[in-house]
Amino acid sequence: MLLRVSSWKENQLSPSSEHLETDENLIVRVAQGDIRAFELLVTRYQKQALRAAQRFVFDRQEAEDLAQEAFLIVFRKAHKYEPKASFKTWFFTILLNLCRNAAKKKKPVYLDLQASEAEIPARPDAANQDPASQFDQQQLQLALAKAVHKLPENQRAAFILCHYENFSYAEAARSIGVSVKAVESLLVRAKRALRGELAWLTKKTDS
Repeated sequence: MLLRVSSWKENQLSPSSEHLETDENLIVRVAQGDIRAFELLVTRYQKQALRAAQRFVFDRQEAEDLAQEAFLIVFRKAHKYEPKASFKTWFFTILLNLCRNAAKKKKPVYLDLQASEAEIPARPDAANQDPASQFDQQQLQLALAKAVHKLPENQRAAFILCHYENFSYAEAARSIGVSVKAVESLLVRAKRALRGELAWLTKKTDS
């Protein structure tokens, strides 16, 4: 039976040498039918997968569905994994393809303000901010999230992976399916577009 990942609750796995295994070793075990190895990979990547998918499609429920589908594809196609690629970039290639396909099938969906704020990662210094500052920061992060969602797909993917998920340019390039130079160009264009989209916010802050 496949691991239930739809609830997105962190799995409580006892510490063992398994936690020291590389992703690449685990996916080889998955290809051999090892459910435990699959559970470990889900535990390692489920939060990041959900976060990235949500930033891409801007819909939490759909992001959960897409991330779950990505893991199920990993389970079914583990035998097709090639060691020349890292598991991380192989997995995110699968996830991004699902996100792109989903985006093409529907009109953009925007979450309401309350729902969106609940999904924005908190800043490390948020606890030390006064309520007014926290509110301003939430508004800024929400505006940025909406602006990112308006970017063309490859620009959006590059920005999400490099800016939010700390991918290297090489990792992002392999995940998106472009060259490193193309990622650099995508990021330049994405940042230029975001500056233009958020110019009104900068003027509001300065006034």
